[in-house]
Amino acid sequence: MIRSSVFPRRYVQGRSALGLFGQEVARYGKTVFCLVDAVAEQQVKARLGGLESIEASFLPFTGHCTRARLDEIVSAMRASGAEVIAGFGGGATVDIARAAAYEINRPYICAPTIAASDAPCSGISILYDDAGVMLGRINTRNPDVVLVDTAMIAEAPVRFFVAGIGDGLATWYEAESCRQSFARNVPGERGGLLAQATATLCRDVILSRGRQATKDVAARLATPDVDAVVEASVLMSGVGFESCGVAAAHAIHNGLTEIPETKKYLHGEKVAYGLLASLFLSAKPDDLRQELFAFCADVGLPVQLAQIGIDPNDDSGLMRVAEKVVQNGGNIANEPFDIEPIDIVVAMKAADNYGKAFVKC
Repeated sequence: MIRSSVFPRRYVQGRSALGLFGQEVARYGKTVFCLVDAVAEQQVKARLGGLESIEASFLPFTGHCTRARLDEIVSAMRASGAEVIAGFGGGATVDIARAAAYEINRPYICAPTIAASDAPCSGISILYDDAGVMLGRINTRNPDVVLVDTAMIAEAPVRFFVAGIGDGLATWYEAESCRQSFARNVPGERGGLLAQATATLCRDVILSRGRQATKDVAARLATPDVDAVVEASVLMSGVGFESCGVAAAHAIHNGLTEIPETKKYLHGEKVAYGLLASLFLSAKPDDLRQELFAFCADVGLPVQLAQIGIDPNDDSGLMRVAEKVVQNGGNIANEPFDIEPIDIVVAMKAADNYGKAFVKC
């Protein structure tokens, strides 16, 4: 049996970490093309250090990671002649920068400006259509450097931080499903002991420190709790999901993208609901359900379908989600038992009903 674990080449995190940007670029070259989320462009530029020793060009980005936009970015990067590529922003920006860097075979520095998902450390980019519906993934390679400035993370809206918690929270539960079913991880092998241990630590840090870290980010404070949870939701979750595999939580997220009303909700918010729904796909101890529903409610993650824009009585809409979930097997096939579309519908509705007791008025 072949086992594998995958990582970024280098991970750097801390308050004012963007001040090290020039130093990190210089490991690979003297010229860098920077794709920057347009919303965060000025904040990023104000924090970057070491620019006097390198030559940097900047291109603002908005929108989804689509094939057409990717082709545009690739052309711009080639025309720049830069030796290094950097991506600054949320999931869409770092995904499209990663894919473009791979296509032109340049070192890639990933610098997330929010901790809303575990995308920064991974070696895949998610491709969407213009309406925001997920089409599939592009296999690229893991970043050469992941540079995470926790002060900038703490100054972003707390909703992004909470979404990252939701994405990270699913890591161990999906890893455990993959372990039980002998499912393959993202590279196509089986997860190893280190990957499983990383997923376990990710879960433990988020559950023990996530509540306080959320309060600290709401107060715009980059505290030790924030630092720990960022490391869990970005690095540990990134290594954990890619090296162990994903299952029902992400499968349900992918299905939810079929419903236009969910477009305004973040990846991690929908993954969190997918995790809660997965607790009703098989018999689970009620204390586990109590623990996860209470945690999600406390930090501000959805515990009912209405909180991600879905009417729980819309059976046809829920069936659309469910059919997308089971289409061609997908991630749902990594669960250690057979699942049909009706099982997904029932689980989503059961989680919605269970979540009533946890909604804060």
